[in-house]
Amino acid sequence: MNPNLELTPQFWRDYVLSRKRSLPRKNIATGKKWDQMAEHYHTFEEDESFVAEQQWIKTGLIQRGMLNPDQEIIDIACGPGTHCFDFARSCRHVTAVDVSSKMIEQVRLRQKKEQVDNLTVICHDFYDFQPQQQYDTVFVSMSPILNELESVDRLLKMSRRNLVLIYWAGVRDNPLFQNCFKMIYDEAYQWDAMDITTIFNYLNALGYSPEITYLHPLWKRHETLAHTVEHLIWHLEFYRSLSDAEKKKVYDLTALEADSQGMVTYLTRVRKGALFLDLEAGRKF
Repeated sequence: MNPNLELTPQFWRDYVLSRKRSLPRKNIATGKKWDQMAEHYHTFEEDESFVAEQQWIKTGLIQRGMLNPDQEIIDIACGPGTHCFDFARSCRHVTAVDVSSKMIEQVRLRQKKEQVDNLTVICHDFYDFQPQQQYDTVFVSMSPILNELESVDRLLKMSRRNLVLIYWAGVRDNPLFQNCFKMIYDEAYQWDAMDITTIFNYLNALGYSPEITYLHPLWKRHETLAHTVEHLIWHLEFYRSLSDAEKKKVYDLTALEADSQGMVTYLTRVRKGALFLDLEAGRKF
């Protein structure tokens, strides 16, 4: 790297634009897209690695004083409530926001069942969301809104003290998906999500002092052939809609992995990063 190169915020904005493959926002961050996964999301939450990841995140928040009884937290892109109910047991109030009405429906059903009264649930597109207040901690986990540094700028404005971002850290290796991608698109799959480390560098360039930790889980899925194919097609259609013939090809390829009971077991090796930012860190004199 050029030693005279000034790593300004604009450098990182330009870097992202030059390196990241562009996926249309309408394909990856709309309610209709995530509605398709709402009823199946619980199967991911049952994975041992997934449970360990939740504890990793919660421990990081508690150790840094970002989750305590005096705080208000907003969980952006909350999904079916993966984290917000855990937060509600530990802080004064949680606001949970998601663009998917089906995901929000899952949150409200669980809220009613568990009688959680310190949780506000909002169905809204992040890109149009204008909160009327700031929050002690702004939390986002594994949402495609983090593919854009402009989103990070908006999240900073929502926070009065803390920002916590959980996102990909350069590894998502799933041989079954990669084989399907190669078959459909006739090219090797290339990772196109923004790396959490780039966000870390961007925040540094803005003058903040973020911390980051990494986790290397191995996700193991054991699902029916039908559900496996449904998930693969859902992921492949981030790029474009598949024809019926292409969907049949995905089914036929995946069927080769099924056991005698029609179940498919497949592994995904990933690396995730947890970024913790105290907006006041390094700014007290």
